[in-house]
Amino acid sequence: MRILRNQEIEDIAASRLAELERLLGRPFSPPIPIDLIAEKVLGLDFLWEPIDELPGEQILGGLIAKKRLIVLNENRKALFTDKPGLERSTKGHEMGHWDLFIDKSSLDHPTLFDVEGDSPFAYRSSPVGEVAVIKALSNDPEGRELLRKIQARADEPDEARAVNRYAAALSMPAEMIRADAMKIERRHWPNLYRLAEKYEVTISALRVRLEQLGLLYMDKDGKLYESRDAASGQGRLGF
Repeated sequence: MRILRNQEIEDIAASRLAELERLLGRPFSPPIPIDLIAEKVLGLDFLWEPIDELPGEQILGGLIAKKRLIVLNENRKALFTDKPGLERSTKGHEMGHWDLFIDKSSLDHPTLFDVEGDSPFAYRSSPVGEVAVIKALSNDPEGRELLRKIQARADEPDEARAVNRYAAALSMPAEMIRADAMKIERRHWPNLYRLAEKYEVTISALRVRLEQLGLLYMDKDGKLYESRDAASGQGRLGF
């Protein structure tokens, strides 16, 4: 599997944003038009369709690479509605799989075997959630087999990290989010929630993005600092 450095991922996402701006003939502001990047830059389409899940599994979406299609799980529409920004991050996640890891040159070539296996999906978004229930039953042979199947359908850790970074870089371009973040008191949750609303991302996605850019740090007690260095400085002052 291809291993990508964070800066490589940031550069690829930035190039896609620049390409869309050239196509539109104008710069854009948040929220970033994720759908337009998928359709006009990457050549992908979207479809809402029920996706079967194993017991304890949560699948938000998938990528059918040969059809250049991102499928969103219609069975999880209520979750998308309850968590604004989740739909955009799921789309960005699947766009990352396509842009970073799919060999487009091989898609239309016939092969002896179906590389996507029994499922039409090349990738599926399966975040940890209800899976914890299955892990609790890991002493049971049936539970272990179910967990094995779920893990087999999930992303590899390095790939998941890469596509999530890509999704964040698309939805919250580094220079744009940095400029907005520097205008607010980042240690106050209400300010962060307003910024998340502006970019139409989940609050957890915003927190992770700001931490990636060195603009926020949350300690084990949930206290916010404007950077990891600021948290370290506070710790030293406490001695």
